[in-house]
Amino acid sequence: MLRYPDGAERRCYLAWDGRAGDPSRMPYFERETAILAALSGPYHGSGVTVAPLVGTFPSHLALLSEFVSGNDRFPQAEDKAALARAFVGQLAALHRLDARNPAFAALGDATEPPASRIRANIAQWQRTNLSAGADPIYQVALAWLARNVPPDRGPAVVLHGDAGPGNFLFNGNEIAALVDWELTHLGDPMEDLAQIWVRSLIQPFVPMADVFAAYEAASGQPVDLARVKYHRLYFQLSFSVPSAALASGEGSSIGATGTGLLYGTMHKRVIVQSVAQLAGIAVTDPELPLCEPDWTDRFFATALADLRDDIVPAAGNQRAAAKAKELARLVKFWRMRASHGAAFDAAELAEIRALMPSAPANLKGARAALAEAIAADAVDFAAAVQLCHNRVVRETAIMADAMGGLATTWYEDLD
Repeated sequence: MLRYPDGAERRCYLAWDGRAGDPSRMPYFERETAILAALSGPYHGSGVTVAPLVGTFPSHLALLSEFVSGNDRFPQAEDKAALARAFVGQLAALHRLDARNPAFAALGDATEPPASRIRANIAQWQRTNLSAGADPIYQVALAWLARNVPPDRGPAVVLHGDAGPGNFLFNGNEIAALVDWELTHLGDPMEDLAQIWVRSLIQPFVPMADVFAAYEAASGQPVDLARVKYHRLYFQLSFSVPSAALASGEGSSIGATGTGLLYGTMHKRVIVQSVAQLAGIAVTDPELPLCEPDWTDRFFATALADLRDDIVPAAGNQRAAAKAKELARLVKFWRMRASHGAAFDAAELAEIRALMPSAPANLKGARAALAEAIAADAVDFAAAVQLCHNRVVRETAIMADAMGGLATTWYEDLD
């Protein structure tokens, strides 16, 4: 509760980033501050609802806003279709704002064509990946993106940057506030629609055909399906590559959790499947060897049974229970790696060296060599896609028991 000198009180919400000592977080803070200030001030009443900004504390990367009550769990909505239309209508209103206004200066250069910014980002992500663990899965996707940047359809607009279920609050069929603005930027309006589609892989939403129809009705602009599909892949790379680079640091624990493995495996599979589909490349599943578990398997089974039957039910708080479930995912991963890891690694290494005989004789080095060859356009692209597909099929098999439906989740067919 914020109390003023005259005794007036205002219920507020304080949000802060625990990484305040990391200078790389400041641009995210500045963008979120700028958009909230604009939508709370000169653009209040523009049709985009946010929690009004009260104050900022840059030294702590903290934002103070008015408290807005609302539910963020879309599956609990009473009328999902009506709520989705209201949300998409707010995105259309956001895209109509004048990106040239100085209020949005922190979001980017409004005179820069979206395609130019996209090319610059892709080039940066390629360099980032090559310098930090060079992964052929990301390089094959970035190579396709770089060769197929869609021509600009208009000037850059203001984007949410992470639009979709979970990032808005609602009461009934009304939007209470759009939240989580740290990825806001200027760009192609189809990006926000693509983000909804990617987020719906994990968080259920209404059919994308309904989303597109709502956007066309609210914006008066046609949805370009091919462009949205491009931006689905572009959006996935925008967070996957930086996250992988951070995880590759020596001693890093980033991504080394059951949830990190689960979602990382899912996104890699979808990335490769997207590249194959967008490039018109027919891939075939590799044959997976039948690997029998050895004498250690019963210890994994005991650990999983203890977690399921004793530890989780007896957990004294929600955090402890969540951590136990995280550990169960890791045990399931270790169990499959113990029985299948060596065979899968040997198969992948043999495939890379068959395509590139000069590749190193160890898997890490061979993957890096393949990634560098893809970046240099020195290897057959379709063959590289097939090898990446083989790898994600094997990695998904390792994680399948922990992934459930995420092992097969895919975008709805709108063609």
